[in-house]
Amino acid sequence: MSEQAQIHKVFDDVQAHLRIAELIRRFSTNRRDVRRTSLEGLDLKDCRQILDLGCAFGSFTDKLEGRVSPDAVATGVDVIGGYEPLFLAACRRAGIRGRFFSTGTPILETFADRTFDLILCSYALYFFPEAIPEIARLLHPQGTFVAITHQRQNAAEMIGLVKRVLDAMGLFHERDLPLENITGRFSSGNGEALLTPWFGKIHVIDFPNKLVFSKQDIEHFLDYCRFKSPLYFTDTGLDMEAVIPAVSEQIRRAASERNGITVSKDDCIFICALPKSRQEKP
Repeated sequence: MSEQAQIHKVFDDVQAHLRIAELIRRFSTNRRDVRRTSLEGLDLKDCRQILDLGCAFGSFTDKLEGRVSPDAVATGVDVIGGYEPLFLAACRRAGIRGRFFSTGTPILETFADRTFDLILCSYALYFFPEAIPEIARLLHPQGTFVAITHQRQNAAEMIGLVKRVLDAMGLFHERDLPLENITGRFSSGNGEALLTPWFGKIHVIDFPNKLVFSKQDIEHFLDYCRFKSPLYFTDTGLDMEAVIPAVSEQIRRAASERNGITVSKDDCIFICALPKSRQEKP
């Protein structure tokens, strides 16, 4: 299965994605909103052209209310067309006009140089880090690019538990799980190095967080795990129908023994400015 198919398998169910986003907010120890945090202190009042990459249902654009020009237009780009009405509704809540493309990052090639005053990307750039040069090309010289991603050890507890279950079942797990490979493409560990050739100024903000589920809330955690499961198991050669029940049973057992489950959800924010052209890149 291609990675594009994996993405569709996880995120095509728009209502499930909304439910899981709310679940993450509910069980996070850090009560601040990471997207609001990323915009704090930024002067965006003159931003008119906005690009939201991997926009999904517009959670990032939603936070622009009162921050950007009243004449602003937000362009949402995703690969799943079902997000369009939700993204456009987020634009209306923010008090700006919106348009949506479900073509994914290839649409970027059709936009002129220095088109956008503000480019946003939350929890998506690890799917297409090769687009960073295009992002730099599209950003206005005085513009801002804000990217939110995971710390490299995101969900390490869950990944470790899955691998222990695979061991117990006599299944091969020596290579990284798909989720580890995806997250590793653009994370706190390598994000600045990937961005530095293309931006003259980068500010990094750590956003510590954990998801804490009590023993009574463990079914919510299992809902979260089932939603993410294609990113754990697709193309590993494993039988998901056999592995997922075994993982679920181990989670229930661990939650009972430890009086709950805690999972790392540390994130990282990159605020980028002074975009470089391909000619300027060293």
